[in-house]
Amino acid sequence: MDSFTLSLMGLCGFTLLFDRFFCGYACAFGSLGDAVWALSGLIQKKLFHRKKQLRLPEWAVLLGQKVKYLLLAWLVALYVTRQEKMLTGASPWEVFSRLTALHLPPEGFGVGIGLLVLILLGMAVQPRFFCQFLCPMGAVFALLPVLPFARLHRQSDGCIPGCNACKQQCPVCLKLEETSLRSGECIACEACVGTCPKQNIHRWDTTLCKRLWLPVLGKVLLFFLLGCWLGFCRFI
Repeated sequence: MDSFTLSLMGLCGFTLLFDRFFCGYACAFGSLGDAVWALSGLIQKKLFHRKKQLRLPEWAVLLGQKVKYLLLAWLVALYVTRQEKMLTGASPWEVFSRLTALHLPPEGFGVGIGLLVLILLGMAVQPRFFCQFLCPMGAVFALLPVLPFARLHRQSDGCIPGCNACKQQCPVCLKLEETSLRSGECIACEACVGTCPKQNIHRWDTTLCKRLWLPVLGKVLLFFLLGCWLGFCRFI
């Protein structure tokens, strides 16, 4: 029961109650992806005069989303067979964490640096590139069940005919034809909720409060308290 195990258990419990809220609002790597995507769009617009930002086709996105499950299975197999030493120096997350702490990666991290560079390039051509395609933690969260009241729902009978605003804004290319929008690929960013012109997409918390920032603030506070509790548990 180390700090990582406690954190994982806490995040899994949080996911059961609020879907992949951590991915949508609290993941540092996800924030990096958002920043790179926004910067890429600005460069394409100002320098190359593109009206529509370059991104991967939908078929490639849907296919790439399966890769993270294979990566998760491979990582589990390495640890089960006690071959985790093969990962030494190959972790882009460790390189990222060292850079954010203003420390250069030590020698032997060439593979990790190379992977981080490739991920940054991917982030420039697809929103939430890492979250969708390569994050093993995202695969864990995607496989977890979510309580029915925590799922997004849509009142399809009130939608504007032919309106695809929600699907166009979804960074993970979810098909939103169904009444229940539950999908493991959903990162709970609620872009669809904010873009719906008829406000037909909702969750229990957004139903109670029309101001979208209040439910988000409440979840952030709860997430902060959860982190404090997990930090306290390390010393018990």
